[in-house]
Amino acid sequence: MLSLGDYVKVTNTNLVGYITKITENNYCININDKMVVVNSNRVEKTNKVNEFEKNKKSHKYNITMNHKSDLNDTIMIRHQTVEEALFNLDKFIDNAICNNISQIKIIHGKNGGVLRREVHKYLDKHPSIKEHRLGGYYEGSYGVTIAFLK
Repeated sequence: MLSLGDYVKVTNTNLVGYITKITENNYCININDKMVVVNSNRVEKTNKVNEFEKNKKSHKYNITMNHKSDLNDTIMIRHQTVEEALFNLDKFIDNAICNNISQIKIIHGKNGGVLRREVHKYLDKHPSIKEHRLGGYYEGSYGVTIAFLK
């Protein structure tokens, strides 16, 4: 069983970091000062702090997770295909979990309702979403969904 502060290696990669947060099925791992969410079955414990420091100095990884200071609680997925939108939403939710954000705003637009319907289906099944609702009159009405994280 892994715990906070343990050094871990992401399997099938050279990424080494330490655990900063544990959720049901995921670990938030600090890799080169970037927060990354990784499924719990994709990490293995390493006692090699030196390997972490070596990787930190010698490799530059392009990890697209944001630091808390530049994280917004709103995502705009209008004009995206359903596949693009759900992929971006999944990354956004992982990022919000790592940064302890409890409520997110998803702007999907009003046109047709296809994207809204697919986003709601996705949120219904997502294990980290407690509940969700359409935005109120001053929040964007039915063009916006407000979701609450566990």
